[in-house]
Amino acid sequence: MIQDPRSLCLCFLLGAMQPAVGQDLVGGGLAVIPAYPGADSYRVLPAPIVNFQRGPFFISNSQGLPGLGLKTEIAPGLNVGVRAGFGLGRKESRSDRLSGLGDIDAHAQYGVFADWAPGRWRASVSYTQAAKSGYGGTLAVRGSYAIWQGGKHDVQVGAGLEWGNRDHMQTWFGVTPEQAAHSGAGLASYRPSSGLRSGSAFALWTYRLDQRWRVVTLLGVQSLMGDAADSPIVERKTAAFGSVGLAYSF
Repeated sequence: MIQDPRSLCLCFLLGAMQPAVGQDLVGGGLAVIPAYPGADSYRVLPAPIVNFQRGPFFISNSQGLPGLGLKTEIAPGLNVGVRAGFGLGRKESRSDRLSGLGDIDAHAQYGVFADWAPGRWRASVSYTQAAKSGYGGTLAVRGSYAIWQGGKHDVQVGAGLEWGNRDHMQTWFGVTPEQAAHSGAGLASYRPSSGLRSGSAFALWTYRLDQRWRVVTLLGVQSLMGDAADSPIVERKTAAFGSVGLAYSF
């Protein structure tokens, strides 16, 4: 579940790098993201890079924080699997607009996915469910294409859509009557329906320093959609995100 733009950075970062690199990775960097989905301010956070696979078992950042799972190839370039990990929360202290709404806790999550990587193309679909009751789940569809692969450079562009069920939308974009009564910003109660929550586009540049080390730069934009965009907590519907990191392959 991609609740926090840092998760989005990591999802695109690792998801797009895997077909081009094809090796285990470890590293880290910094991500610049909105203070929360819909905020008009930004913050800087560490962005770990982890990608490890042995047989069907893997550890990766593909849903934000490092998680683990199992996958199998059912056709050339087509993998399906399951994963478990953690979802990032949201602190009401990040913005005056969130005052009185309470925190969204960090929580365990689990899901299923399918990845298809024919040549320079990569596409994926995944469903992720929060293990915490009432936090809901999301369905994400993403795709990317390697527009330049030559020498030390690898440049990919891609896009994605994310759908949230009713519980997810209420957790992240709703305002209950009780929250409205305590809102420091005087927000009215709001109950969103399930539906598309966001669309994203990105460009990823990988520069190989040598056979082991590489610098990875990501720039993207995310736009909230539907009931998510209409939420009273939203200050800005469209925001940029980005990250830069150093990764070691082994």
